[in-house]
Amino acid sequence: MCEIRRIPVRQPFNLCEVLSGAQDFRWRPRKDGWHSGVLCGNLVHLRQVDNNLEYRATSDLDDLLTSYFRLDDDLEAIYDDISSRDDKVAGLVKKYPHLRVLRQPDPWECTVSYICSAQANVQKISKAVESIAEKLGDPLELDGDERHTFPTAEAVLKAGVSPLAELKLGLRRHAKIFAAAKRVCDGKLNLSRLAQPDVCYAEAKRRLMGCYGIGPKVADCIALFALDKMEAFPVDTWVRRAMKSYFPPSQQLPTDENLVMCAQDHFGEYAGYANQFLFHDQWAQDSSR
Repeated sequence: MCEIRRIPVRQPFNLCEVLSGAQDFRWRPRKDGWHSGVLCGNLVHLRQVDNNLEYRATSDLDDLLTSYFRLDDDLEAIYDDISSRDDKVAGLVKKYPHLRVLRQPDPWECTVSYICSAQANVQKISKAVESIAEKLGDPLELDGDERHTFPTAEAVLKAGVSPLAELKLGLRRHAKIFAAAKRVCDGKLNLSRLAQPDVCYAEAKRRLMGCYGIGPKVADCIALFALDKMEAFPVDTWVRRAMKSYFPPSQQLPTDENLVMCAQDHFGEYAGYANQFLFHDQWAQDSSR
């Protein structure tokens, strides 16, 4: 049994809510009260005890988990900023004090996950991502729990497109993932470079959309969750519904492209945080019906 390590959390935090927030798709609740996930090739078990994040892993993951959960973000300042710009978001910040944006450590895994997200619910996305890991990843074991690493772009390219096609992911996702892997391996899509602060959001999104199978919404998800572009504003069904209240009933909702620009102008540099409050509230409303 691996030793339990602890990370103090000095901000509002609810692990179950964060992990079930439809951002990262490889977390599973365990019967023993822990959550099982794979981060950067590490099988990790997480739980929250009071104001501590506890984890079991075969190595020290304090820095990785602090970055992943953005425990180093000044959430009070960020939430003050987006609340001062919009009364509705201010109310949602109070309604969902534990909500946060994850900083996913593997942009490649995030890219594949959101390629799989088109016309799919969370359960289907999770199944697709896990099946890819089981097919092409390496086995991991922790205290009797068996999972797999997520395959690198190089591993996907080396295996060829056939193993992905055998998974029957639908919507030609196998071809899109393989094309993305080829682009990464060719150096035409340098995800690590796009995550650097000197690469602006617009350039990162343009580069992502140069890849077959990555449209504006998928590009914005990758930019927000894995490339640290906090102004990214993914527009999906729930966000469109949430944004209707910002326009007169008689006015047709702007195109997604214009909606993104309006939102970024209105919510500012942390539009991605505002986006998640709007998404989560609409998603919660729809799920309760």
